[in-house]
Amino acid sequence: MPTVSTPDYLSNLTDLLRETFEGTGGQGSHYIDGKGHGSLFETLDRLDPKLASMPLKPGGATIASHVEHTRYYIQILRRFIAEEEDGRPDWPGNWQTRTVTPEEWDGLKQAIRDEYAGAMTHLDQIEVWDDEPIGGFLSILAHSAYHLGAIRLLAVTLSPQ
Repeated sequence: MPTVSTPDYLSNLTDLLRETFEGTGGQGSHYIDGKGHGSLFETLDRLDPKLASMPLKPGGATIASHVEHTRYYIQILRRFIAEEEDGRPDWPGNWQTRTVTPEEWDGLKQAIRDEYAGAMTHLDQIEVWDDEPIGGFLSILAHSAYHLGAIRLLAVTLSPQ
């Protein structure tokens, strides 16, 4: 069975993570709109705290709750990959962020940027790419891409016409 070289794998993984979070700078893309408004950070930067706090239905998840959940997920997976003891994740608890003030919204957007930057730094420091880092970073990519889609759908659906 043919194998994939580590540099090829890492090049593709980092390209996809950057596209998901940072965008493509208007260049071609693998899967999102490459026109400067499709990535997670580009999407969040266009949203105000009022829209970020608006559920589709009463009691439903808001964009702010998706962002906090995604931030938390990256943090937990990064710690898992690093084999840091973190106890049991609080999956229900990390969905509690529903509404945000302008200051809280800015803080939440910065917090997910910081967590992403930490994950990318960690990715560069991994020496052995075995099951845990491969599975962990693929999970971060897939999970974040899912929430990016959910956030974009909520934004389009809830935005005033």
